[in-house]
Amino acid sequence: MILGDLTKAHATLGFPPVIAEICDYLSGLDLQGLELGRHDINADVFMNVMEFETAEASSKKAELHHRYLDVQLLISGTELIEYGVGNPDLGGYEAYQEEDDYQLTSQEIADKNSVVLKPNMFAVFFPYEAHKPGCNINGQPVNLKKLVVKIPYTLL
Repeated sequence: MILGDLTKAHATLGFPPVIAEICDYLSGLDLQGLELGRHDINADVFMNVMEFETAEASSKKAELHHRYLDVQLLISGTELIEYGVGNPDLGGYEAYQEEDDYQLTSQEIADKNSVVLKPNMFAVFFPYEAHKPGCNINGQPVNLKKLVVKIPYTLL
């Protein structure tokens, strides 16, 4: 997992080139003005822009991906994301959804950590890194606008 903030100078220093390029691209957008839905960035990379209300972490399932990295950028609101690094035991996960590249679980994330995102902050989750986005902070639901960029790991 990588954590960053688009408003910071040198925000992508040392990042893999494809992630740095995507962050530079996002920095040039009117994030508040983005329409909801899918936006193709190039032939291989796309983003989904969404709005939703956060929920209790215990009511949500953790997800992971096999083929894509997620660059999750918060546009408005405040969000807690639970995550784990390493190789999770996929035995407790639901069947892999190949077409949409995700796998879910209700089980607790092993060696769980959490991060709070505020507007213009982003988290990058690599394949097989379990994450549970959209969680409440201090039990308070908040309306969010965020985007998730999907980058094939083969571009790293």
